[in-house]
Amino acid sequence: MQSNKPQRSLTSEVWSATLWNTLLFPARFLVGIITSVIYYGRLAPEQVALIFLLTSLAASIGTYADLGIERSLPRFIPEVEKRQGRQGVLRFLWRMIGLKLAIMAVLVLGLNLLAQPMGNYLIEQQRQEIGEIETQISTLQQQPTTPDQASKLSKLQNQRTGTLSVIDQIESQSHWYMLVVSALLILGALFDVFMQFLTAYFKQRAWNLITLVTTLLQPILVTIFILLGWGITGVLIGLVLTPLVSVLMAAWQAIRASRELSNTGDGEAADPALPKRFAKFAAVSYLMQITTWVYDIQFVTLFTVTQLSPRDVAILAFAYKFAKDYLGYIWMPLNGVMTPLLSRIKLRRDPQSLQDAHGGLARMIWLLIVPAGVGLALLTPRMVAVLYPLYTDASSLIIVFIAFTFGESLLSVPHNVLMVYEQYRAVIISRLFAFISVPLVFLLLPRYGMLGVAIAVGAVRVATRVITLYYGWRNLGLQLPWRFWLRVCAASASFAVALFGLMQLWPMPEAAAGWQSKMINLLPLMLFAAIGAGLYLLTLRLLGGLDPAERERLLSMKLPFKGVLRRVL
Repeated sequence: MQSNKPQRSLTSEVWSATLWNTLLFPARFLVGIITSVIYYGRLAPEQVALIFLLTSLAASIGTYADLGIERSLPRFIPEVEKRQGRQGVLRFLWRMIGLKLAIMAVLVLGLNLLAQPMGNYLIEQQRQEIGEIETQISTLQQQPTTPDQASKLSKLQNQRTGTLSVIDQIESQSHWYMLVVSALLILGALFDVFMQFLTAYFKQRAWNLITLVTTLLQPILVTIFILLGWGITGVLIGLVLTPLVSVLMAAWQAIRASRELSNTGDGEAADPALPKRFAKFAAVSYLMQITTWVYDIQFVTLFTVTQLSPRDVAILAFAYKFAKDYLGYIWMPLNGVMTPLLSRIKLRRDPQSLQDAHGGLARMIWLLIVPAGVGLALLTPRMVAVLYPLYTDASSLIIVFIAFTFGESLLSVPHNVLMVYEQYRAVIISRLFAFISVPLVFLLLPRYGMLGVAIAVGAVRVATRVITLYYGWRNLGLQLPWRFWLRVCAASASFAVALFGLMQLWPMPEAAAGWQSKMINLLPLMLFAAIGAGLYLLTLRLLGGLDPAERERLLSMKLPFKGVLRRVL
């Protein structure tokens, strides 16, 4: 019996997915801000570094064990449904889940066997760090006291106390920490499959609601456990309970979504080449995951934990995460849209549809990312001073990470097109280039410290996208709308100059402890952001705004506030 539910058009599905992504942005943004302020305000940097280490370990093992399965699901699930219907999709998913859980079982066993040796290694590294700190303290104590030296001495003493606390935690809790990492691995494997299934069918409302509940639940649990005096242990309990709830919600939504699928498909025989094609796509996706890892926050944390103090590791990871989190907020309208959209366009076998989709996606990304990145970079020092006073040393690092992570996203569409159109050779070349980040970090860290790490991983991020940009043009004739890009850059530059001048007239905000004080200090920043957005839209409109065809296509959709949008554009 086939489902009688009418099938929506591709445009309707994409619009619905994008709309839900956008409507849920305010809630996710506010929850994210509250989460980070509570987290970084209540934990010492050394504790934050240890949590970054454990979560990076779990994420890294999960990346290596995934085998590219997660990112391949949205590409092939629609094809399996088209041919084999609902039962074929369910069989396909259960095979993937079984494979991932079998791999995780082996890794979890090995991880727990290595818990003690890994803990001993970290303890030895931190003891060497304490020796260096005590040498610096002794040197300062022998010099005449000045306000600057007193500040440095206090900072070093706090750093020593925090490092000793980390050593104590590792000595007493190393096996417990490995159990936490194991739980995160298993839950993450299940969660990824269910969420990718939802992504394949543009279930952005469910996807965002699950993410929103997860994001809201974690800070509540963590805050309660910290107030109970559980410290890092409480944080880790919250980190495990949250994905457990997320997996249950994602599984429930995936079951509901599966009921909407056709029971029989179109009657075509299963593609005998599908396993081979899936394996090839997964292999390239796996290479992409591994090569992304070598310049992502997990690699940065694991590589630097033996080279930097826990406090510096926390600052570096905080800066990287800050830039990526805000990019994620801005990217929300396109969450889970690009790959399913391009997959369906590929089935049409219409080159012009590909060119239109590529150009439209590029314009949408540039329209959002360029001004947001410029404005965020200008406001970052003041935002950090108000919201994260323990991390003011991270401001310059954040700006560097913003430049590179936002820059990479501007060139992301050709990469996705090449993946969906199975142009694997081009993707492999770009991803292999990413391994350059490893020797770059190794060379730049001793000489330039944390800034060297930021430049190394950031430059490689952008370079890999430049390579896919070239191959997208050469192999598929993809053309970027450069004239529109120039208009966006000119509009962004105009508001940046005006905003920078205006900010010089307003004093730097002081660190605020309470929420009321933080909100008062944030008001000028919100005003600056509103002025910048207004200047950007005005200048963009004066320069021509969107191309006429793109503007008409946008305004032809069923949009809220269409009259206001028409005047703005």
